[in-house]
Amino acid sequence: MLDPRISYEGVKEDYEDDEDLLTHLEDSRSCLDQFFKQNYVKAKRGTSVSVTGSTSSVGPDVGSPKKVNFTARYQKKDRLEVDELEEYYKLPREDFDSCDPLQWWLGRRAQFPSLHAAQV
Repeated sequence: MLDPRISYEGVKEDYEDDEDLLTHLEDSRSCLDQFFKQNYVKAKRGTSVSVTGSTSSVGPDVGSPKKVNFTARYQKKDRLEVDELEEYYKLPREDFDSCDPLQWWLGRRAQFPSLHAAQV
């Protein structure tokens, strides 16, 4: 199922006349999804950024205004959670003769970091 030359949809089309094979394919996909989520999907992290500052004093009787982090909204936020398997399933099938699956996965490690880790 994770060979980019053989798409999930392609296999599904091949099995459309055999209900047993279709059932087995769907069961296999479900097991793969469950295994992937249990073993490779990272836990969600909170994305709270505080923009309120603290008050500090310049002298014994003089307080400075509150400090505000004006760049907080530009700081890197956590990546949106993407279901990598679903995104992979949506991709078109690669050419069987010209695609090297190992090179394909190496080239897409940034797009599918968890799936790439599962392939190694």
